Amino acid sequence: MRSLLARLSLGLSLSLILLFALQWWVVNSAARSLAEGYVVSRLEHDAESFLANINFSSDGEMAFGANHYNPIYYIPFSGHYFLLQSGGQLQRSRSLWDQAFPAYDITDEPQYLAGPVSQQLLVIMREYSKQGNQLRIVVAEDMNPLQQQLDQFEQYYALISLVVMVLVILLQAGIAKRSLRPLGFVIDDMKRLEIGEVAELREDVPVEIQPLVKEFNHLLQLMRQRLERSRSALGNLAHALKTPLTVMMQLQEADVLKQQPQLQGQFKDQTNQIRQIIDRQLKRARLAGVSTPGLSFDATKELDGLTQILRQIYADRGLQIELDIPADKFFAGDREDMMELFGNLLDNACKWANQRVLLTVCDAPGLVVSVQDDGPGCAPELRQQLDQRGQRLDESTAGHGLGLAIVRDIVEHYQGKLTFTESEALGGFRVDVVLPVNRQIS
Repeated sequence: MRSLLARLSLGLSLSLILLFALQWWVVNSAARSLAEGYVVSRLEHDAESFLANINFSSDGEMAFGANHYNPIYYIPFSGHYFLLQSGGQLQRSRSLWDQAFPAYDITDEPQYLAGPVSQQLLVIMREYSKQGNQLRIVVAEDMNPLQQQLDQFEQYYALISLVVMVLVILLQAGIAKRSLRPLGFVIDDMKRLEIGEVAELREDVPVEIQPLVKEFNHLLQLMRQRLERSRSALGNLAHALKTPLTVMMQLQEADVLKQQPQLQGQFKDQTNQIRQIIDRQLKRARLAGVSTPGLSFDATKELDGLTQILRQIYADRGLQIELDIPADKFFAGDREDMMELFGNLLDNACKWANQRVLLTVCDAPGLVVSVQDDGPGCAPELRQQLDQRGQRLDESTAGHGLGLAIVRDIVEHYQGKLTFTESEALGGFRVDVVLPVNRQIS
């Protein structure tokens, strides 16, 4: 698909080319017409001069004094010729030398004829009546010198027109590019919106694209409102399910169930499974992902606070939670999604670590994270199960269970990559997460 700038520039260029071609043709045609008119006027003046200097005797003999016409008509092949004809009398200019005057048509219109020594003659013929005698005067002039000058003028004018046309096209292209510059500002705003620097697009744009920007901002507002309503509805659902689930958990200790240990165990397992499924599905449903532009996650600030909370939770074990995060590291994602992601990764590592947990965020586009612990690690066959898309370990097992399942949901929602390996640095379990900077909205 061609760009607006290319289409606009092409249209302007074609229009200017046609315009300059038309004006070049008009100017050159006008110049040739003026030149021809000037020569015809001069020939008519010579014809009238000849007429004034011709006399007829009583017997009709034509008399013409040699000193009464321009000396150029004496010079052989000078390019200026005349022919005088009255009755049977004929007189021609000496400039014809031994050449006959070219045959001409009987017409009052100027005509072009081939003359002596490859000359191109412009010829006019006029008929008069003087002293009772009919007189025909034919005057001709070689147009080759004037044609050469006109050809040279056309070449110079074409060159000047071409240079001016190129300059005008470049100027118009610059004006068109400058006129479309606000579209670049909108694109920059959209990039800033994606990484969370702004909440909406600026509306101080040209009136032609202002409706588009306003509708886009309105759409963003609707998306935020829908997300808030969705989260509010999920919160209400969680609150509504909490009471009956609490009652069911209390029923686990009922005397009737205590008398049947096997049934009580099954009831507890099913109740816990329901609780875990509800927790997971609620967390999965509330993912904002990349569907809400204008949000960003400050990894440097938020992860520091998260680790402080985890240190307090696992204070009795004296865990060392180390962070390696570049300064001012931002990611274009929802804060709650990212807190859920890092919270589950770190909590899972803390559950299995002996003394150390290491969180590393790489200084790269997007979000590249690794979480390592010095715990017992994970068996290769179990890691293979975790690596398989849609597979996870038993969610009822503490550790690599529900938390990693939620992590996988978040990573998939952000169209990222999740891998499980052995930590070479600490010897335990390692989880790597890569979230791309450019994603399709899902």
